[in-house]
Amino acid sequence: MSTQFNSDLHMHSTASDGGYTPYQLMKKCHDVNLEIIALTDHDTVNGIAEAIEAGNSLGLTVIPGIEFSTKHGGKSVHILGYGIDWKNEKLLTMLAAQREMRRRRLDVMLAKLEQANVPLQAKDVLKHVDGGAIGRPHVAKALIEKGYVSTVAEAFDQYLAEGKPCYVEKEQEMTVEKAISWIHKTGGLAIVAHPVYYNLDSEIVNWVKDGGLDGIEVYHRDHDEQAVAHYETLCKQIEQETGRRLLRTGGSDFHHEDYGRVPEPLGVTRLKNEYAHELLRRLNQ
Repeated sequence: MSTQFNSDLHMHSTASDGGYTPYQLMKKCHDVNLEIIALTDHDTVNGIAEAIEAGNSLGLTVIPGIEFSTKHGGKSVHILGYGIDWKNEKLLTMLAAQREMRRRRLDVMLAKLEQANVPLQAKDVLKHVDGGAIGRPHVAKALIEKGYVSTVAEAFDQYLAEGKPCYVEKEQEMTVEKAISWIHKTGGLAIVAHPVYYNLDSEIVNWVKDGGLDGIEVYHRDHDEQAVAHYETLCKQIEQETGRRLLRTGGSDFHHEDYGRVPEPLGVTRLKNEYAHELLRRLNQ
């Protein structure tokens, strides 16, 4: 069994809110000796073709992925989809409608920023988007560029986080169950991302039992040893209750070097290859 740590199954490109194009990101993966990676942009598959092409030329195994933004009981919950059919017409239509919804949400956010005396124009934000789904990090980048704030964290703390003056709810939130269903309908496997953010262990049990959730992101850059042990125990508990083997995944959640509660270059948080191989085996079944 491989004990190599050369996998990373959670990262973002400029197709959503990352700092590097899919090609640049794959080159960075290659440069730090990663072997199996997944591109998991938020609510878009626009970067996958370029990532796979780059991965092929660099000798990487690239798993097509997505990270769905959902709401459960008023909490944001992210669901990762691996091995999805990213060319599925129905999926692409649904994602296009979501992008349109995010564009309308941006207009409301810009109006609120205007009221807060930090005026931005749509073009200031859209130049950071690269054709993908518009997110609050893009607005944060524009705020930094205009000198209103100095970091993404400050932009969220002052204006964009839930409960702050310029936060805007999405018109329609996807449910966890719907995200899992979309992933399964397109041939993929569904994993709950960074569960340490949510404190929803009993709901995770239900998503496995009732919704068919396939696994848990046990290893994440924001999971310390205690969190890893906790979610490994939860996996075992669910396996005993259901008789189903759960996948354990993990990754750096890399956007760019300055991203995150603690900034971190690509290649620091790594996943043991055996977990990536297990995911690939399940997808090939």
